[in-house]
Amino acid sequence: MSSLSIKEKTTCYHCGEDCKGQPIWHEQRSFCCFGCQTVFELLNEKDLCDYYSFESSPGNRLSHFIKDKYLFLDEDEIVSLLLDFQSEQLSKITFSIPSIHCSSCIWLLENIHRFDDGIISSRINFSNKKLLVDFNPSKTSLRKIVELLYQLSYEPDISLDQRSTPNKSTDKTTFLKIGIAGFCFGNIMLLAFPDYLGIEVDSEFVAYFTYISLALSLPVLLYCSSEFFLSAVGGLRKRLLNIDLPIAIGILALFTRSLYEILSRTGPGYLDSLAALVFFLLIGRWVQNKTYEGLTFDRNFKSYFPLAVQRITKGIKKNTLVTNLEVNDQIEIRNEEIIPCDSILMSKEALIDYSFVTGESIPNRIQEGSKIFAGGKIKGPATRMTVIKQVSQSYLTQLWNHASFEESTTTNAPSLIDKISQYFTPIVLFIAVAAGGYWWVADESKVLFVVSSVLIVACPCALALATPFALGATMNVLGSHKMYLKGSHVIEKIWRIKKIVFDKTGTITTGANQKVEWHGSELSNLEREYIHALASQSVHPLSQQLVTHINSNTQLKVSKFVEEKGKGVEGEIEGNQIKIGSASFVGIAQTQSEGSFIAVKINDEVKGYFEIKSQFRKGLKKMIDGLSEPFGFAILSGDNDLEKENLSKFFPQNTPLLFNQSPQDKLAAIQKYEKHERTMMIGDGLNDAGALKTSYVGVSVAENMSRFTPASEIILYGDQLTNLPKFISLANKSREVILIGFIVSFIYNILGLSLAVAGLITPVIAAILMPLSSISVVLLSTLGVKFISRTLSLK
Repeated sequence: MSSLSIKEKTTCYHCGEDCKGQPIWHEQRSFCCFGCQTVFELLNEKDLCDYYSFESSPGNRLSHFIKDKYLFLDEDEIVSLLLDFQSEQLSKITFSIPSIHCSSCIWLLENIHRFDDGIISSRINFSNKKLLVDFNPSKTSLRKIVELLYQLSYEPDISLDQRSTPNKSTDKTTFLKIGIAGFCFGNIMLLAFPDYLGIEVDSEFVAYFTYISLALSLPVLLYCSSEFFLSAVGGLRKRLLNIDLPIAIGILALFTRSLYEILSRTGPGYLDSLAALVFFLLIGRWVQNKTYEGLTFDRNFKSYFPLAVQRITKGIKKNTLVTNLEVNDQIEIRNEEIIPCDSILMSKEALIDYSFVTGESIPNRIQEGSKIFAGGKIKGPATRMTVIKQVSQSYLTQLWNHASFEESTTTNAPSLIDKISQYFTPIVLFIAVAAGGYWWVADESKVLFVVSSVLIVACPCALALATPFALGATMNVLGSHKMYLKGSHVIEKIWRIKKIVFDKTGTITTGANQKVEWHGSELSNLEREYIHALASQSVHPLSQQLVTHINSNTQLKVSKFVEEKGKGVEGEIEGNQIKIGSASFVGIAQTQSEGSFIAVKINDEVKGYFEIKSQFRKGLKKMIDGLSEPFGFAILSGDNDLEKENLSKFFPQNTPLLFNQSPQDKLAAIQKYEKHERTMMIGDGLNDAGALKTSYVGVSVAENMSRFTPASEIILYGDQLTNLPKFISLANKSREVILIGFIVSFIYNILGLSLAVAGLITPVIAAILMPLSSISVVLLSTLGVKFISRTLSLK
């Protein structure tokens, strides 16, 4: 009598793989290898076993650990090439981790600081499978962090070009699934050809054809449609009813009914419809993605915000876009300007503020030959450096969106689509059940088709796509006209603006064609060169107008440079103490002047003052008239009130015109306005940083200079300021486009559901109509915004 031994499959507690009859037991848990056991012990030691509660067997398998594999990361030269930023107390790096695959991965990797006290924080970009780590190099090392990730089965893909553009290779899996579904669909239709023609065939092969069709349907069900089931199950685990749930139920209903008919020999089933349904759903999603890519606005629009620096070629300085900088170019960065790319310091020393990168406000003093990282801000005299890496605009965008500049409280109301989506799928399921109940009584043969059609045709995709594509298209149009927004949420904030507040100098006035007059004792050529050298260290509009007016090529070194925002600058040149700025800054009484007043003091002698008569931007009056109906106005100027009469000609009566405003005064004024209505502050981004940050929407006006401010939500080129009425009108009309998209989507779903409930469309037709509805809404949203932009003469 023979005995039959049955081997029970034992799976690994960590990775879920088969232990193949030889499990390693530890704390009453089975593991397939010592690697998985090691990872579990690490998690258990740090009380991180909640990791296993997010997914069943969430871990990646670690079959072996190679000691000293990352020994090369002890080399400082290699480490410096890999790091995004490096200082004594903070280093930043971005890892590419291909094995990230589920919510437990995100949870674990964002808690790795609990394994190593030197890790400050870690953040996951799931879509790109990137891990951003901030760590203290005095407490840990890059090698230790990488080895920790390796031990946790999340080995990073390390290469010296990891900060380069991500690979955009085609998703071969999608094409493979479409190909298999198409192959199975075609062959199942071929085997069912007699049924289509109504031909009765008495042959033993008919049954075999049916079973062959069933076999062909299995890869369609188990592989090609797997993404719908995985998404649906994933949503249920998170207690969410997503749109893939009705689709998965519809597919499963078709297969179950077909399997029943074939096994009971009561019919051939609906396997051809099942294969066709999955085939067209996959094609529909692929077409949707391609449509989105074809219509895609420049999603990296933020990479092109106005940022330029002075490049030095053969001793001549010239403003150059940072995108045109090459390795070994020599550049000069002035006080308060952002360093756009990693460089080597050529000046004797420099004081650099890395608060945009680290959040710390204490500047670092570095010496000649030291490495400077992108994102630092010069504090003090203009500094020369040599470029060692081309600019990474995406990195500068991260600085613009640094957490230090985020609002402490959310100001955005929940979007309409968020409110609708939580009810959409339950309503669809209810309609499907109700329709199924009706047809069960009226005509049982139609139940399956009606229920499947309802589940598939009712897709909220079109509804969900109306907002992002309309706002994205709006941002693209604005970006093409040199108005750059931090994100689409800024457009929604513009809808609520009631008051616009302007700075004067550098905002509604321009440095072009300014009239500069000197009043005082005659200046020698050397004294004029002193003034030029000191003024050239600052990016304030008045300082730059002086530089243009004097137009000297002499390269004098400035030491002990100090700039007081809104007041003036001072420094030492060849042993002489130079001061230029307001009367109070220089230490004299204010003199009557018809324009901006810049006093000059050399050593202890006041030489006189420059009078710069304001030149208002061309089209200013037309701009104010275009904005006057829906908005109120105010002027906050740091200059004297001698331009009050001229300004009053541009603005409506009773417009507050406030002069001699310090940065603190401007901040207080905005806080006062914000108590009553939403305010847009428009300034030059230098003296107005506090006001820009406090206002509901801050707009920094830039004149092709490297002084954008993270405190603002919008960066606008100066020569585009007078187009502001058109820009705001486009933003407001984008809301109308979104509402039209919602209406079209609702009409589609109502008609589609009506036809499906009435049994007038099949699941296959529903699968074709679903992506078409999404594409139509995308086209409507994108082309609608472009049409409106053309009517506003914004091509």
